[in-house]
Amino acid sequence: RRLGFVTLPPTHSAGFDSPDDGERISVTGTIYDGPGGEPIVQLFTKQGCTLCDKVTDVLRSIQESNPHTLEAVDITDEDKFDWYDKYKYDIPVLHIQGKYWAKHRLTPEVAIEGLEAAKTGTFEAQVGEPNAGEMERRQAE
Repeated sequence: RRLGFVTLPPTHSAGFDSPDDGERISVTGTIYDGPGGEPIVQLFTKQGCTLCDKVTDVLRSIQESNPHTLEAVDITDEDKFDWYDKYKYDIPVLHIQGKYWAKHRLTPEVAIEGLEAAKTGTFEAQVGEPNAGEMERRQAE
Protein backbone atom coordinates (compact mmCIF):
# COMPACT_ATOMS: atom_id res chain seq x y z
CA ARG A 1 0.00 0.00 0.00
CA ARG A 2 1.24 3.45 -0.76
CA LEU A 3 0.79 6.80 0.99
CA GLY A 4 2.40 9.69 -0.79
CA PHE A 5 5.97 8.85 -1.68
CA VAL A 6 6.53 6.20 1.01
CA THR A 7 5.23 2.64 0.94
CA LEU A 8 3.99 1.61 4.37
CA PRO A 9 3.42 -1.96 5.51
CA PRO A 10 -0.16 -2.77 6.45
CA THR A 11 -0.84 -2.75 10.17
CA HIS A 12 -3.98 -4.14 11.70
CA SER A 13 -5.77 -3.15 14.87
CA ALA A 14 -9.28 -3.32 16.23
CA GLY A 15 -9.98 0.33 15.40
CA PHE A 16 -13.30 2.11 15.70
CA ASP A 17 -14.74 1.38 12.27
CA SER A 18 -13.98 -1.58 10.08
CA PRO A 19 -14.50 -2.49 6.45
CA ASP A 20 -16.62 -5.53 5.63
CA ASP A 21 -13.76 -8.00 6.13
CA GLY A 22 -13.59 -7.08 9.82
CA GLU A 23 -10.05 -5.74 9.60
CA ARG A 24 -8.93 -2.14 9.50
CA ILE A 25 -5.67 -0.89 8.09
CA SER A 26 -3.93 1.90 9.96
CA VAL A 27 -2.78 4.82 7.84
CA THR A 28 -0.45 6.20 10.53
CA GLY A 29 3.03 6.91 9.21
CA THR A 30 5.22 9.30 7.30
CA ILE A 31 3.68 10.28 3.96
CA TYR A 32 6.88 12.04 2.87
CA ASP A 33 9.99 13.48 4.48
CA GLY A 34 11.31 16.96 3.97
CA PRO A 35 14.87 18.04 4.69
CA GLY A 36 15.90 18.06 8.34
CA GLY A 37 14.95 21.18 10.24
CA GLU A 38 11.91 21.92 8.07
CA PRO A 39 8.38 22.13 9.55
CA ILE A 40 6.52 18.94 10.42
CA VAL A 41 2.86 18.81 9.42
CA GLN A 42 0.60 16.23 11.05
CA LEU A 43 -2.50 15.15 9.14
CA PHE A 44 -5.15 13.63 11.41
CA THR A 45 -6.98 11.18 9.18
CA LYS A 46 -8.37 7.66 8.81
CA GLN A 47 -8.66 5.07 6.06
CA GLY A 48 -10.85 6.22 3.17
CA CYS A 49 -10.83 9.95 3.96
CA THR A 50 -11.10 11.57 0.53
CA LEU A 51 -10.87 15.13 1.89
CA CYS A 52 -7.60 14.05 3.50
CA ASP A 53 -6.35 12.98 0.07
CA LYS A 54 -7.16 16.45 -1.29
CA VAL A 55 -5.27 18.16 1.55
CA THR A 56 -2.32 15.84 0.93
CA ASP A 57 -2.37 16.79 -2.76
CA VAL A 58 -2.28 20.51 -1.88
CA LEU A 59 0.66 20.02 0.49
CA ARG A 60 2.51 17.83 -1.99
CA SER A 61 2.03 20.49 -4.70
CA ILE A 62 3.97 23.06 -2.66
CA GLN A 63 6.53 20.66 -1.14
CA GLU A 64 9.33 21.66 -3.51
CA SER A 65 9.02 25.41 -2.89
CA ASN A 66 8.04 25.06 0.80
CA PRO A 67 9.79 21.95 2.16
CA HIS A 68 8.14 20.13 5.03
CA THR A 69 7.53 16.64 6.36
CA LEU A 70 3.99 15.24 6.26
CA GLU A 71 2.98 12.64 8.83
CA ALA A 72 -0.39 10.86 8.95
CA VAL A 73 -2.00 10.18 12.33
CA ASP A 74 -4.82 7.63 12.06
CA ILE A 75 -7.36 8.72 14.66
CA THR A 76 -8.91 5.22 14.65
CA ASP A 77 -5.74 3.52 15.92
CA GLU A 78 -6.33 2.07 19.39
CA ASP A 79 -3.63 4.27 20.92
CA LYS A 80 -5.06 7.45 19.35
CA PHE A 81 -8.43 7.52 21.12
CA ASP A 82 -7.89 11.05 22.46
CA TRP A 83 -7.46 12.31 18.88
CA TYR A 84 -10.51 10.33 17.76
CA ASP A 85 -12.54 11.87 20.58
CA LYS A 86 -11.58 15.39 19.45
CA TYR A 87 -11.54 15.08 15.67
CA LYS A 88 -13.97 12.27 14.75
CA TYR A 89 -16.34 14.62 12.87
CA ASP A 90 -13.78 17.02 11.44
CA ILE A 91 -10.99 15.23 9.57
CA PRO A 92 -8.84 16.21 7.94
CA VAL A 93 -7.32 18.19 10.79
CA LEU A 94 -3.82 19.60 10.44
CA HIS A 95 -1.17 20.58 12.97
CA ILE A 96 2.15 22.31 12.32
CA GLN A 97 4.89 21.62 14.86
CA GLY A 98 2.22 20.12 17.15
CA LYS A 99 -0.08 23.18 17.06
CA TYR A 100 -3.58 23.25 15.57
CA TRP A 101 -3.57 24.71 12.07
CA ALA A 102 -6.63 23.88 9.95
CA LYS A 103 -9.52 21.49 9.35
CA HIS A 104 -11.55 20.19 6.38
CA ARG A 105 -9.81 22.06 3.52
CA LEU A 106 -6.51 23.70 2.69
CA THR A 107 -5.66 26.06 -0.15
CA PRO A 108 -2.12 26.43 -1.49
CA GLU A 109 -2.10 30.03 -0.23
CA VAL A 110 -3.02 29.07 3.34
CA ALA A 111 -0.53 26.18 3.22
CA ILE A 112 2.32 28.44 2.11
CA GLU A 113 1.45 31.06 4.73
CA GLY A 114 1.40 28.48 7.54
CA LEU A 115 4.61 26.78 6.47
CA GLU A 116 6.44 30.10 6.11
CA ALA A 117 5.32 31.11 9.61
CA ALA A 118 6.49 27.76 10.99
CA LYS A 119 9.85 28.10 9.28
CA THR A 120 10.42 31.55 10.81
CA GLY A 121 9.19 30.45 14.23
CA THR A 122 6.15 32.74 14.20
CA PHE A 123 3.42 30.10 13.71
CA GLU A 124 0.79 30.13 16.45
CA ALA A 125 -2.08 27.73 17.04
CA GLN A 126 -5.11 28.87 15.09
CA VAL A 127 -8.57 29.56 16.52
CA GLY A 128 -11.33 27.02 15.98
CA GLU A 129 -9.75 23.70 16.90
CA PRO A 130 -12.55 21.13 16.94
CA ASN A 131 -13.29 19.02 19.99
CA ALA A 132 -16.25 16.73 19.33
CA GLY A 133 -15.94 14.83 22.59
CA GLU A 134 -16.04 17.98 24.69
CA MET A 135 -19.05 19.24 22.73
CA GLU A 136 -20.89 15.93 23.22
CA ARG A 137 -20.16 15.91 26.96
CA ARG A 138 -21.50 19.47 27.34
CA GLN A 139 -24.67 18.56 25.43
CA ALA A 140 -25.21 15.53 27.68
CA GLU A 141 -25.21 17.69 30.84
